[in-house]
Amino acid sequence: MINRTPLPEPFLKRIRDTFSEAGYDAFTHSMNKHPVSSVRINPRKISGDSFSTETVPWCKYGFYLSQKPFFTKDPLFHAGAYYPQEASSMILWHILETLIPDKTRESLNVLDLCGAPGGKATLLASYLDGNGLLVTNEVIHSRAGILRENMLKWGAPNVVVSRSDPYEFSSLPGLFDIMIVDAPCSGEGMFRKGDTARREWSEENAAMCAVRQRRILKDAWPALREGGWLIYSTCTFNPRENEENLNWLTVENNAQIIRLKVPEEWGITEIPVKNGNGLAFYPHKVKGEGFFIAAAQKITSQKTTKLPKTKIKTPTVDSVIKKILKSPERYSFLADNELWRAFPKEKENILKLLKIKLNVIDYGIPIGTSGRKNLIPDPALAFSWEFNHIFPLLDLDKEAVLHYLKGETPKADNRLSRGYMTVTYNHIPLGFVKNVGNRLNNLFPKGWRIRMDI
Repeated sequence: MINRTPLPEPFLKRIRDTFSEAGYDAFTHSMNKHPVSSVRINPRKISGDSFSTETVPWCKYGFYLSQKPFFTKDPLFHAGAYYPQEASSMILWHILETLIPDKTRESLNVLDLCGAPGGKATLLASYLDGNGLLVTNEVIHSRAGILRENMLKWGAPNVVVSRSDPYEFSSLPGLFDIMIVDAPCSGEGMFRKGDTARREWSEENAAMCAVRQRRILKDAWPALREGGWLIYSTCTFNPRENEENLNWLTVENNAQIIRLKVPEEWGITEIPVKNGNGLAFYPHKVKGEGFFIAAAQKITSQKTTKLPKTKIKTPTVDSVIKKILKSPERYSFLADNELWRAFPKEKENILKLLKIKLNVIDYGIPIGTSGRKNLIPDPALAFSWEFNHIFPLLDLDKEAVLHYLKGETPKADNRLSRGYMTVTYNHIPLGFVKNVGNRLNNLFPKGWRIRMDI
C-alpha cells in the first residue's frame, strides 16, 4: 500500500452506489495499491521470450512485468521492440479479432482518431501487420510529435500520421472501415498512477469531458463507412463519459451497440448498453488499470469518398533506393521535397486524398535523400520492417549503444567499412553512423536522443 492524495468524495459516492459494501471496500483498497506494469512487444522485432512468461490474457503480445524497468535506459525500448502499454487497454486486440475476419485485413482502412502517445496505434499497426492502411491522428502539436516518433520507431510501412481536428475527417465520408476513438477523459482509471489525476479531477471537469467526447464523435462519425465499426474507449469509470455517451450515439446517429463476449475468468465487467454492452475494467477484479471500451456499428446509409482516379506519377527511382527495401514491388516511391519515401501501392490514391484534406505530418517509409555519390539514409529507415540492411552492421553492447543514443560518437575501428553503417543492439537496428575513416559520425536524430545521465 502507498500513501496517496485522498480519492475525491463525489467520486467515492458514485462508486459506493455502483458496488455492494464488500465490492466498494475491495475497490477502494485496490486504488491505493501500486499500478500494474505491462508491455506489448513488436512481433516484427522480438519475441515474448524477452519478458516474463505471464501473458496478458486478451492480447497474445502483451506481457506483465514483475517490476517497472527504467525504459529510457533500455535500448530495446528506443528500437521500437516493445511499447509500455497499460494491460487493460490491450483488450482492443481481442475486440479486433472478434469483429474482423483475418482475410479482410489486407483491404482495411483504419482510423485512430486520438492517437497520442501511440499505445493503441502501435497495437493497430501490429494487428494489420503491414496490410491495409492505418491513419493515426493527434490534434495537439506536441503530442503529435511524440506519436510520429513512436510510429516511426515501431516500423510499420502502411501508416499515415496526421495532426488534424476531428471535424476535418468529416470531409472523408465513409472512407474508414474501423474508427478507434480513445477519447480524452476525466482519467479516473489513472488514479493509481499518481496524485496528479486525483488533484485535477472534479465533477465539472468530468462533465466537460463528456461534452467534448460527444463533439469528437459527432464530428468524426461521417468518416465511418456504412457497416463499419466504431470502437470507443476511455480510462474512466464515469457513466456520463461511457455508457451515457454510447446511448447518445445510438439516438443521434442510429448506431447499433455490439455485444462483446469475454471469458468470465478474465474478471471484466459487462455493462449493458441498449442491446449490446460495454466492457469495464475495475482494478479489484482485473490485473490492470481502470478502463472502459465498447463497439458500435454504423447501420445507416453513408455516402462514400470518391478517390482520385489519376495514379500518382512515380518519378524515376535509382536502383539503390529500390534495393533498400525487402519487397520493393509492393511500394510506390515518392519524392517528398528532397526526401524519398515508399508507400503501399494499393493505398497511394488514398494517400493523395489525405494529403489534400488533412495535415499529414508523416507517412510510409522515409528512405533518404540522394547524395552526390550515394543514398543518404533517413534515420527512421533503420526502424522499418521493410529495411533490407544493405549497409554493414555495427552491433554495439548496451553501454556503447546508450552512449550512441545520447548522441555520442562510437569508437572508430580501422577494420570497419567506410561509408554508412547500421547501428544495432542484439541485432535490432537503431540508427546509422557514417564512417569517414578516422571517426564515426553519429546520425541519430537530436530530438530523439537520451538527455539524462546514463
